[in-house]
Amino acid sequence: MPQPNTGRFVWHELHTSDRPKAAKFYTQLTRCESKDVPMGPGEPYTLLLRDGKDFAGITKSKAPPSVPSHWIPYLGVEDVDAFTAKAIELGGRSLNPPMEIPNVGRFSVVSDPQGAVFALYKDAKGSYPDEPAVPPAGSFCWEELMTSDPEAAAKFYVDLFGYKVQSTDMGPMGTYRILKRGDRQTAGIMKMPAMVPRAHWLSYIATKDVDASTREAKDLGAQILVQPQDIPKVGRFSVLDDPTGAGIALFTGA
Repeated sequence: MPQPNTGRFVWHELHTSDRPKAAKFYTQLTRCESKDVPMGPGEPYTLLLRDGKDFAGITKSKAPPSVPSHWIPYLGVEDVDAFTAKAIELGGRSLNPPMEIPNVGRFSVVSDPQGAVFALYKDAKGSYPDEPAVPPAGSFCWEELMTSDPEAAAKFYVDLFGYKVQSTDMGPMGTYRILKRGDRQTAGIMKMPAMVPRAHWLSYIATKDVDASTREAKDLGAQILVQPQDIPKVGRFSVLDDPTGAGIALFTGA
């Protein structure tokens, strides 16, 4: 039986070509604060905070120049090393082997069999904030895997984290698969559009007004990829690339 935090999205980290520009964009768009933390030689690590509590990080990308800026979601596990080994057994690939962040926790970075990247994480204190029933504006509220093979991807994550799957027919869009921890909806899986170059996790940020936030994001330098549109009986969303090229979605519940 999976533990309560197994497979829970517990952190988000932006790997970007321009950390200061990204920090300015997200603090203005989400009305949060930022704090730079020294990390030895090189650039500091930027924490995004709300009400004095950090909820995301921004770091200078170490990926090759051909890899655009991108968000990496962190999923909670009880044993990073064991889950990393299991992910590899299931067809995933290790990108960063398990390592310790002193006084913070332990993590690894892997990709699923279709190439979407995520991290496995265990907090040093073993505790996480409560999950709100309705995420507040400016916080991460949903995760969506866009992949070349939704059925195979769903099996990978179910086998790795013990999720249940709820499938919904979305007509021309195909089947939308919702991953659930118990009765709690955790993430969605969909077939990626033809114009999307690679499988990836897309994180959604809650906002009080998607249309207004999308206009503001554009004014702040974002490129709008999907204009605000409705999801019947669910809410309204848009998709954009931030000023450094990292994809993100905005969402307002119905």
